[in-house]
Amino acid sequence: MNFLDKQKLFNTMRVYDDYEKRFAEARIKKPLRFPTDEKTRSEIREDVKKILAYDEKLVPEISGMTEISCDNLDGYSVKQLRYTTWKNVYASASLYLPDTDKKMPLIFLFCGHGKDGRLTNGYALMARKLTQLGAAVIVPDNIGQGDRENMGHWYSVGPFYCGLTLQGMIVMESVALIRHMKNDPRFDSDKFAACGNSGGGTLCLFLAALAPELCVISSSGYPSEFSYILSKERPHCSCNLLPGIAHGPEMWEVLSLFAPKPLLVEQGEMDYLIPMDIFHRNARKLKNIYIQMGCEENFEFALTKESHSWTDSDRYIIAKFLAKSLGIKEPKEECDTDADFINGLKAWHVDMPSDALTLDETSEMLSGKKMPEGTTLADIYPPTFNSKPLSPDEIISDIGRGDVMKILAQMECALKKT
Repeated sequence: MNFLDKQKLFNTMRVYDDYEKRFAEARIKKPLRFPTDEKTRSEIREDVKKILAYDEKLVPEISGMTEISCDNLDGYSVKQLRYTTWKNVYASASLYLPDTDKKMPLIFLFCGHGKDGRLTNGYALMARKLTQLGAAVIVPDNIGQGDRENMGHWYSVGPFYCGLTLQGMIVMESVALIRHMKNDPRFDSDKFAACGNSGGGTLCLFLAALAPELCVISSSGYPSEFSYILSKERPHCSCNLLPGIAHGPEMWEVLSLFAPKPLLVEQGEMDYLIPMDIFHRNARKLKNIYIQMGCEENFEFALTKESHSWTDSDRYIIAKFLAKSLGIKEPKEECDTDADFINGLKAWHVDMPSDALTLDETSEMLSGKKMPEGTTLADIYPPTFNSKPLSPDEIISDIGRGDVMKILAQMECALKKT
């Protein structure tokens, strides 16, 4: 390595050290809040809305829900649905229905970043398992995932340029779907539940604060600490970016807004994304709030011997918790894998109309702003060093974990004073 590169590497180390100190300073300045009284809970809820750029006026109304196909299987059926959220924003979902004429609980199963969205094996197997216990299950594709992949998701910056967030848009769509399904007479609206892993666990975390229609939630593969996740020295998906979160509520505060209703947080001991000790710390704080509110029996946390994605063990623990809360059949601890069922998933794709908007176009439509072509995250959240703009020429562009300027822009986003 030549002298100039050594100097750039030294500069890069100093810049990262500065960001570490800024995250630590933000954490030190956070007050300890106890979300047991309505005033504090309301303050945290408003903080969540601000971080997400969640605006009740922007929550869409679901329209044009159309059944694209229906498969009748052993004791249940699965319908593939397409519907509209915002104008020219099309969504897809799978609806699993037990063969019954009785009103049934409805579970919203929210997906993470599985390559096939709602048709990813682990999510489809979980939906089938819950349906066989007696609940209906709806599995939507989030913005830019599954059959909505062409919208854009991973590295889209349009929402941030337009004063929105991708996670906030996902939450608003999900709230809209929950409200829409309450009008369906097939479902018992007093028994609406949600579960999700990884990115779906993120969504469930925010729904704990913003979806009072839900009576029970399981969030897995995510509950930990925002300050840990957003200070990682690696590229993040856009749905993970939360402007100002370093100064905002921690995960346990957000999840505690669901108390006194039943809540499960869960993950694998071998999860390479979330250290087990941070999971335990988050669970300890959550449990304390449930104890303080006199509803300790409604909070559970669990660890399996597995990694990040759902396995049979995860599905069993989550299904058992949901079954107890919803009053449906208890699951058996067994292997869920079914080759014939999995092989049939590829036939359930839903095509999107040709006039479908991209994520960036949707952001522009909702905000009235126009993003210049070629805008990067570093343009929106310019990295700094010693409170001065940082030039990419001063540092190493990639030290093995991706574009350093993008990583620093992510950190700047989290540290933004709102």
